[in-house]
Amino acid sequence: MMEKIPANIRLSIITIILSLASGLSAVSFMLLVNFIYSRTFLSFVTHSRSYFILASLAVVLLTSLIAGLLLNFFSPEAAGSGIPQVKAAYWRDMGQIDLKAGIIKFLAGAISIGGGTSLGREGPSVFLGSAIATNLSGLFGFPRRRRRGPNVVGASAGLAAAFNSPLASVTFVIEEILGDLNNRHLGSVILAAVFGAFTVHAVIGRQPAFQMPSVENVSWNHYLLVPIVAAMASLVGVAFQRGTLWLRDKFRQQKFVPLWARPMIGGLTTWIIGISIFLVSGKLGVFGLGYQDLSAALKNDFSGKWLACWCWVSWWQPLSAMPRAAAVAFSLRLFFSAE
Repeated sequence: MMEKIPANIRLSIITIILSLASGLSAVSFMLLVNFIYSRTFLSFVTHSRSYFILASLAVVLLTSLIAGLLLNFFSPEAAGSGIPQVKAAYWRDMGQIDLKAGIIKFLAGAISIGGGTSLGREGPSVFLGSAIATNLSGLFGFPRRRRRGPNVVGASAGLAAAFNSPLASVTFVIEEILGDLNNRHLGSVILAAVFGAFTVHAVIGRQPAFQMPSVENVSWNHYLLVPIVAAMASLVGVAFQRGTLWLRDKFRQQKFVPLWARPMIGGLTTWIIGISIFLVSGKLGVFGLGYQDLSAALKNDFSGKWLACWCWVSWWQPLSAMPRAAAVAFSLRLFFSAE
């Protein structure tokens, strides 16, 4: 039946189907993370402090161990943020990503983040979207040597669905994967971003991550501060990224900790810093995604002292856990392009 449809229309239909599937994978990942986090940390915090301390330590160590075992024994290629792997698959493997790696990334990522490890959803969402799209494209007759298009379609839809940020998603794919505004897949990437954002709108709503308050009474002082804040945030993002990569290289050189146990070191570090902040301030922002505290900060519900402390800890703590990209600069890009 599809063969009777003109080629350009057929490609658009397939792109939409792949985009919806990739968007649903990113939304499902987010819902699972939130479900695990709500059943653990948000539940523990309603009990006594001693109960929270013991229960949170047990969950962080257990989930880190499960993630390490999944990655080490079932799919080592699913380790890492996921973005370099998607880029490597696009240029080296003609776009194809192993479905098993996508499944392990989904499970290990959700268990780690939902279990309190301080990580983000950007990389896993991109990886999951590409894995779903490249494997699903085989049902539409795409041979393995022609799956670069589905690769970037899935990445664009997955990221757009993760944060309801289609403009940032297109920019990200062009910058990180395609590297060329004249790439023949650009039209499909834009279409995928639109339908990825549509997916999260339909399932969750306009603000799937942190809650953005309305901004009123904007003056010229705000416009003058924007480039200053953007430059400072970018510098912090670069320093964060370089520090993460440096520490990762140092950690890889040591041999006394087996690969399957290494996530537990990051998890234990997360717990020590996170529980210290919790005992002093009552805040949970170090654990998991930290969206609740970020939403509170955006609404001016944070004192200046605790906001500065939270930002400092949020910068340093993930350096000891599994690495992620330059979060501050990327979050700034998401902020200015979110719908």
